[in-house]
Order: sequence, then structure tokens, then C-alpha cells
Amino acid sequence: MSIERIERALEIARLQRARATEQLVAAASPPPPLVIDAEPIEPSPVTLPAALRIAGAPAVEFAAREVLRERYVVFPDEPGVAAQAYKMLRTQVLQRTRQHAMRCVGVISAASGEGKSVTAINLALSLAAESTQSVVLVDLDLRRPSIARTLGIEVGEGDGVEAVLTTQAPLSGALRRSAANDRIGIVPAAAPVGASSELLAGPRAAELFRELRAIDGEPLVLVDLPPALLSDDVLALAPLLDGVVLVVTEERTRREDVQRVFDLLRNTPVIGTVLNASADAEKRAY
Repeated sequence: MSIERIERALEIARLQRARATEQLVAAASPPPPLVIDAEPIEPSPVTLPAALRIAGAPAVEFAAREVLRERYVVFPDEPGVAAQAYKMLRTQVLQRTRQHAMRCVGVISAASGEGKSVTAINLALSLAAESTQSVVLVDLDLRRPSIARTLGIEVGEGDGVEAVLTTQAPLSGALRRSAANDRIGIVPAAAPVGASSELLAGPRAAELFRELRAIDGEPLVLVDLPPALLSDDVLALAPLLDGVVLVVTEERTRREDVQRVFDLLRNTPVIGTVLNASADAEKRAY
């Protein structure tokens, strides 16, 4: 083979390698951007719901004080040991909730008849007596709701918290405020509900608590719950609570029942206990 033919073959091979390299680079390179001659599309504005406010809820009148006293409701401006005791409880609850940034606190007892619902009401009244503190009292004792009945509030069918949980009704439709103090919000239950633990363990209950935590002004949310040892409702709601207050009754609550409550709620802080119906009122423990 002549020198000229060898050189020509080498040149052809070099050109072929160069062409193959260009094809590989072109295959690995991203395609050029597609340019469309059009106006940019502006994103649609997102309309957020207005923050729910206690002061904007419909006002309700409580029963007369004489009637409420017969139901063991204690107002913070009344004289006597009971009002002072609830003020002490209020101070301790506020100290602990503020220290640990707690927003939702349950009020529970081991068994029925311990006075937990009245304790929740009286604590809410005492909390709202603070000029810088607001509170929302929620009746989630769905088996035996009593907040509305005790306070003398009329709740129409479909207007209670059970409607929020069962029919996707908005929280705004169930929230009420005290006509005497717009720092007290109430979310009552209208009637008992069957299969309450399934409701309280469902996604709508979690959504309800998110809505409660989002109320304007960051009120402390007090939740009246069923007796912890009589149903699994408290266990169903425990993950949504920041802590609980345990109500016990002198010479009625059994020590082993209290221990069982602590065992059941071992992952939920018990921020305090209330000794109810003490024989020595001056030495009550909280």
C-alpha cells in the first residue's frame, strides 16, 4: 500500500471518530429551551379563611347566678373559699401551660360523679377573669354532655360539637361566647353521641383541634372529657392534648383507679390534680 493511500485512510478514520464524538455530545446535551411568545400566567390568589374569633361568635346568656350556684358553679368575683381555690388552680394551670407552651388541656376523672365538668366550667370562668387571658371550653364528653345543661345554654340540633365531628359542619357554627365576658368561648354538645371513641379517633377530631388552636388570640382550650376508666374516649383524644388536669374526690376516688389513670396516660402530662369535696376546705390539694 502506498504512503498516500495510508495517509488517506488515516484521515478518513479521524473524520469518522470526530463525527461519532459530535453525535455522542449532542445526544448527552439537553435540548434547547422551548420559547413560547405568550404573556406569563399569574398564579390565582389563594383566599384564606378569616381567623375565628371568640368575640365574633354569637353571644349566649348563662342561667341566673342563683341557679348556677345550685349547680356548684363558682364565679371568680364571689367571696368565699371556693372562689379563692379556683383562683389558685387558675394560677397554677397558667404557670404550667405557659412554661411548656401548652394550648389544649383536658379535664378528666377516673370515674363518673367526680365533678370534672363543674371543675372545667369554674376553671374556665376563673381563667377568663384575667384581663389578658381568653379560654375556650369544649364539651367532648359525648356520652354524657353537661356543659350546656349546667350553664343553661340552649343548643339547637346540628349546632353542637357533635355536628362538627359528624357532618363536617364548621367550628364557627358551634362556637358561642358568654354575653357577660367575651373572653370565654364555649363549644357545647347538643346531645349524646353513640360510637364516640370512633369519632374522637377520626381525622375530623384532629382537624377540630387544629381549628381550636388557630382561634385568634391563642386562647387556652379546656376540654371536658369522659371518665378515663369508663371508655376509651380519653385514650383516643390523648395524642391531641398537651396535658390533662385530673379531678379526684375525697373518700370516693380509689387510689388504684388514680394509678390506672396515670398508667393509661403515661405519654400525656398530668399538669395537676384537683381534690374535690374536701372535708377540710382550707387544706385542699391542687
